[in-house]
Amino acid sequence: MKALYCFIIMSCFFIKNHAQNNFVKLIESQNVPVIIDGELAEQEWLNAQEILIKGITDREVSVLLKYDTDNLYIAFRNLTDSQNINFNAEVLINTNTKESTWGEHCYWFHSSYGNCSAIGQYYYWDNCTTEPTGWIANTFPFKNGNNNMEFKISFSKLNITPKKGEQLKIAFKLSDPLEQQVYWPDAAFIGDPLTWGLIEF
Repeated sequence: MKALYCFIIMSCFFIKNHAQNNFVKLIESQNVPVIIDGELAEQEWLNAQEILIKGITDREVSVLLKYDTDNLYIAFRNLTDSQNINFNAEVLINTNTKESTWGEHCYWFHSSYGNCSAIGQYYYWDNCTTEPTGWIANTFPFKNGNNNMEFKISFSKLNITPKKGEQLKIAFKLSDPLEQQVYWPDAAFIGDPLTWGLIEF
């Protein structure tokens, strides 16, 4: 009986820990505007939440998240490995947490040598530009010795006005030139929004 009790306690711990690894609570920030240049100025990213992505590069990649009244900000830090290979960054968002398939509430954002995006589908390379509407990210080549990528996605682009406690599904994807891929959360897959994590405003 004692062994069974210990098993139940440990099971609850691991279930809780797994859920926390897929969940991020954001803090609204109205301090310094984020300039989308890949510099990651310390004052710009105060109050940002941080998660880690491992497995595709010999260097750990961190992702910073914050928001203000109008925009969601996401930064990928350390996108170049020791062989000077740059990794592409993608942001996947589903504003309807109950939606299980790609539809009108699902958004794909990609940045490498250009900014590409789509609603309701992914890998839509016909919509790539250096001046996208409703969002922006810095692109390759990196400048001033940094290897970071910053995204600024307006809530008007996502067609939402987030309130305290509101949630949306989100995932981050990194890929190299050989199309090796890694995600946060670890079990996420681009084609299945149910595998993505949650952020809460």
